[in-house]
Amino acid sequence: MRTTAAIGAVFLILFACSSSYGQGDADSPQYAAPSDLTILKHHFGGERRFVTESTPQSERGGEPATRVVSHSVMTVSVKAKSNSLKTIVGVSWYFVLAKASGEKVFSIPFFTEVDLTSRQTKTFRGEIERLPKYRRAVSVEELKNPDKSPARERIVVTCVMFADGTLSPLNEASKGDCQRLEAAPQIRKKIEKL
Repeated sequence: MRTTAAIGAVFLILFACSSSYGQGDADSPQYAAPSDLTILKHHFGGERRFVTESTPQSERGGEPATRVVSHSVMTVSVKAKSNSLKTIVGVSWYFVLAKASGEKVFSIPFFTEVDLTSRQTKTFRGEIERLPKYRRAVSVEELKNPDKSPARERIVVTCVMFADGTLSPLNEASKGDCQRLEAAPQIRKKIEKL
């Protein structure tokens, strides 16, 4: 079961990583953000981390043994430039993977603490524990003629929060993300320290 899940995850990662081709489609821009922020580029990939984990306790009792193992973590990094005169302290954003047809495969939300002063360029990132499952009905026609065009990655910044507590939403539909960004504990702590 784990092997099947691992193979599926690797396939989806390779599928996603190959999506850099054809992202310039006019129907859906690769980047969307409020005018206070310009996304310059992004990178979806992975890294290996060493973590300590406990092994099951022996029948004889005693302290459980530990071992250091390597785990892979998927990451999305976004390089962005501030267009605002105010310091940006938080960003609500999504990593979106969509088929060439425009059908969304998945969308992963992030609420990230940043420190982006006026006209500055910085990179912020998010970690993905596991990719969402993509389930849908497939027609016989789709099985006969599968869509072989690569998927497209998009970065959508829905809300930007400034050091003075004000917000800049991408559009009217982004107000819920702005409220969640405003309530995020790490962002609130950052504003309280300023």
